[in-house]
Amino acid sequence: MVVGILHVTVVAARNLKDKDLLGKSDPYVELYVDHHHKQRTQVAGGTLEPVWNESFTFAVNGEDKLHLKVLDKDILDSDSMGSCTVNLLDIASKGFFDGWVPLPAWFGLSSAGNGEVHLKMTFNKA
Repeated sequence: MVVGILHVTVVAARNLKDKDLLGKSDPYVELYVDHHHKQRTQVAGGTLEPVWNESFTFAVNGEDKLHLKVLDKDILDSDSMGSCTVNLLDIASKGFFDGWVPLPAWFGLSSAGNGEVHLKMTFNKA
């Protein structure tokens, strides 16, 4: 069981797929350990290679995954650009992670996937 404090920095994304018919996407990342306590980055306007460098802290009380969803902000709502989960057991055992996390293609329809998100994480066990 994973218990402690998770610090996550959402650094950047690359190779995102454009979801807008006109113009470029306006991506942001929604992340959570417990779906009742979601956090999100600022919207990066008009880019498929956003840089956020935003940090977040989560209390982990037995949850075993960090959920990430990259969304394209539109006027009325947001469209999904990709999502993934990160295994917190691996992060908790090592204490840190710094790398690119892939956003897999839906249903294996594309080998290219939906891009990647660069995360830096540290975990402090309780």
